Amino acid sequence: MPPLSWRHHTLLQALLSRGPLSERDFHALFAAVSGGKYPATHQQLFNDTLLKINKELSYLQFELRACIHQYDGTVYYGVVNNIADEESKLGSKYSVPQIAFYKGLLEAIIHEAANDGSITNIDALNTRIDNQA
Repeated sequence: MPPLSWRHHTLLQALLSRGPLSERDFHALFAAVSGGKYPATHQQLFNDTLLKINKELSYLQFELRACIHQYDGTVYYGVVNNIADEESKLGSKYSVPQIAFYKGLLEAIIHEAANDGSITNIDALNTRIDNQA
């Protein structure tokens, strides 16, 4: 298999240095490195480019993937680890229930009707935590 071209390297470097990019930004970057060929009109070229990058990244157990943001539905492209090994699980010192608790706290603060950064309805918090755990 021929090595990745500078175009592939540019796409990867942008994702690794900036983090996940929105679909619009990633498509604009792809168009810039492919000579103005937008994914909407050159879907096969776009898919082939991603496939070639993913074939090379699979050796390192990484993948260039499109993911949908769970709250606003925006599509983002990023490089992700595609194996759940013990080392990758060490990204946080908190347990799954602790993370769910903190997420519940943040959600309760954000969605509180008074919106002053405090929780006034403890029952709403308990419901959110039970649903997430």
